[in-house]
Amino acid sequence: MRTAGGSVLAALLLAAGSAAGQGGIDVKSYVFFITLPDSGQAIRGDALVRFERHAAADSVLALDLVGMTVDSVNTAGSARGPKTPFSYDGRAVRIPLLPAWTGTFGLVVSYHGAPRDGLFIGTTGRGRRAAFADNWPERARFWIPTVDRPSDKATVVFTVFAPPSWRVVANGKASGRVWTESRPIPTYTMVLGAGEFAVSRHRSVLSGRDTIPIEVWTYPEDSAYADSGPFRRATEVVEALQRLVGSFPYEKLAHVESSTRFGGMENSSAIFYAEQPYLERRMSEGVMRHETAHQWFGDAVTERDWHHLWLSEGFASYFDLVAGAALDGDTLLREGMGRNAERYMGSDVVDRPVIDTTVGDPLQLLNANNYQKGSWVLHMLRGLIGDSAFFRGVRSYYRTYRDSTALSEDFQEVMETAAGVELGWFFRQWLRQPGYPQLDVTWQYDAASGRVLAGITQSQKVEWGLFRLPVLTLEFRGPEGAILRRDIAVTGRQTFPRFDVPFAPVDVRVDPAGKLLLRATVTRAAGN
Repeated sequence: MRTAGGSVLAALLLAAGSAAGQGGIDVKSYVFFITLPDSGQAIRGDALVRFERHAAADSVLALDLVGMTVDSVNTAGSARGPKTPFSYDGRAVRIPLLPAWTGTFGLVVSYHGAPRDGLFIGTTGRGRRAAFADNWPERARFWIPTVDRPSDKATVVFTVFAPPSWRVVANGKASGRVWTESRPIPTYTMVLGAGEFAVSRHRSVLSGRDTIPIEVWTYPEDSAYADSGPFRRATEVVEALQRLVGSFPYEKLAHVESSTRFGGMENSSAIFYAEQPYLERRMSEGVMRHETAHQWFGDAVTERDWHHLWLSEGFASYFDLVAGAALDGDTLLREGMGRNAERYMGSDVVDRPVIDTTVGDPLQLLNANNYQKGSWVLHMLRGLIGDSAFFRGVRSYYRTYRDSTALSEDFQEVMETAAGVELGWFFRQWLRQPGYPQLDVTWQYDAASGRVLAGITQSQKVEWGLFRLPVLTLEFRGPEGAILRRDIAVTGRQTFPRFDVPFAPVDVRVDPAGKLLLRATVTRAAGN
């Protein structure tokens, strides 16, 4: 996902509120019947919600639904079944549950209205009418009744009635006008898109015993550009990520040109991309890699709480580059991480930690902490524990939490098991401390002893705290191309290492391979 302005959206979300927590009620599936209009904005919908009730104390099912008209609520799995009482305040449908409704039970909510958000119905940049859902972070509630939180995942089926000239795409696999996603997904990735599309099919991917279709849906004028440019290697990217992480999590992957307000939106099995980069012919493969990586991280493994958004955006930002490096070489990763470091260090969130529980609006978490710094947390963890343990841990994390949700502590526990070491200090300093190490390095060469005397001081803001760097590499460069590298551990504010160097250095470099998120100033002391 890419950032977008949203002060109006933030106000809408604040006004909308949220269904209260329901620890004893778990929604298992949604079946939506949506009728899209030939003109105007109003839709009609029937939502069959199947849920399990485990605690009698949870006596009300609350479904987020904002600004619509609720016509009825029925039991027995049909809009024609027995009616049941409900209340609706314009923000949530509240349905009292009878004591006998235990185990798995179904209710149908029938409603209509013109969505204020979450579902765009209007004219595209190519001048044609279309409809696109755009739910992140909690905007599904503006057009479908759900428990609209990332912690509550469910399977979903869409049956869409659209104008005859439109083609429809949604989550999962199609059978006629019915789209079925059999894996539980978060509500923010439950979508449909409808309009006049050209659809091209790229080479499919094998995932275990399954064959995964790879499709590109565009406005007709943009089809040739998309296939030969940004989506040329759509199949290869999925294959690279399967090798690195695990099998693709869904029944198909459709890349869809759309009216999303974000640069890309990682809807499960149906990624939506903003139309403007297509129209201006500046769409990049990097956006496609980022959103494709989200299918594993964010969609299949979902952050349970928005404050752990780095588990989605940091992972996608990193595995975008890792997949790119698998295809094009490590230079792509090295240069990409360099750009991520510069963007983070130049951002307005360096004084805040990645896990920032003081932020209440999820839109404000779309920042350089969760994207760029999040990618660096993974890159540094990989460097610390090694490739073998890192990818073993990532694959285990994906297997363990696929189709479920996780917090940062869950990822830490899996990686500790994979590496066989305690990593609490690492996750505390990089996720819960603000900032990054700023090192002042001084050095001088003592010709008599053949030694370099160095001083390393952590000079970052006191409020950021100190950082532990188990392996910091110093590179000594001599005349005629001589190079010597030495590793040291930095654990306090000041460190004074000594090195035997068989030549008189002319230059000293800190972390020459760019393995750490830091900034260093190197000064040669007087008297050399």
